[in-house]
Amino acid sequence: MGSGSVKKSIVRFFNFYGLKEYYMVLKHYRLSANRIRKPMMVSVVDSRRKTKGLTDRFKGIVSIYALAKANDVPFRCVFNHPMELTDFLVPNIYNWVAEPGELSESVWDVRFRIMSKQPPLRRLTNLFPLKKQVWVYAKVDYLDKINKKYNQQYQWGQLFNELFKPTKLLHDRLQEHLDQIGHTAFIACVFRFQALLGDFKEYHFKPLPPADRQALLSKNVNALKRISEQSDIPVLVTSDSSTFIAAVKDLKNIHTIPGKVVHIDNVADAESEVYLKSFVDFLMLSRAQKIYSLGTSLMYKTDFPKYAAKVHDIPFERILIE
Repeated sequence: MGSGSVKKSIVRFFNFYGLKEYYMVLKHYRLSANRIRKPMMVSVVDSRRKTKGLTDRFKGIVSIYALAKANDVPFRCVFNHPMELTDFLVPNIYNWVAEPGELSESVWDVRFRIMSKQPPLRRLTNLFPLKKQVWVYAKVDYLDKINKKYNQQYQWGQLFNELFKPTKLLHDRLQEHLDQIGHTAFIACVFRFQALLGDFKEYHFKPLPPADRQALLSKNVNALKRISEQSDIPVLVTSDSSTFIAAVKDLKNIHTIPGKVVHIDNVADAESEVYLKSFVDFLMLSRAQKIYSLGTSLMYKTDFPKYAAKVHDIPFERILIE
């Protein structure tokens, strides 16, 4: 039986048993038996399956790196969708970029793990000691569980900074905004509207009726004004809504970051400048003295600012707008 027939049989098996998620990955890999590559943990973000937003991608990458570090095995990261991660972040202390020919794409040489909806960590830990490369699609933060199992005290920001530093492009853009703020200290406020104000497409979420949009906008603008009036240092504001940014960008003591916002999992063909905006927002937030996430009960409790705060271990607080 040829490899094509074998692959069709495997596809039918996966579909019959409801394992389409694995089929989505498997269908892109070869059935040829390549030479065995060096065993390692590989965190994967590619077009073969959706991985949600930038924060979830960072959660998965840092978790798999922590697991590799705790077990003293090599770690690599493949992040090429919807853009190359190395356009914005490059290795800092640990080199996670694979050398040519280092990775295998044969299903015989690779074990796959899809870690979505918080499956137990043992789905990964039971693979040690590694005999193959383990390619992991993960979007969950397992760091606390890894620390507990391996008696470690890894900090999320410590691991993130071991892995990443900005490219010159990103570094220069961050410096531009720091210069514009013109102050060594600032606080940050984050507002996550999803599609509520009608200017951000994300999954199945629908905009509010026009009158409700205006009421929601006003509540959030007023909440920001209260924080700004109480602050003696500048306030950096980030949001997924261009409508909200337009409403607050000229307020006293407020600094915003211009640019179009997209959900990284939903837009695969944007220009590089659009993806750059997400990285600028994330790392600018990480440089604040404190980050506030504000919103009404209708709004999404995003982890984006929470994990930006972890990068340099700064205070983070959620404020519910009544």
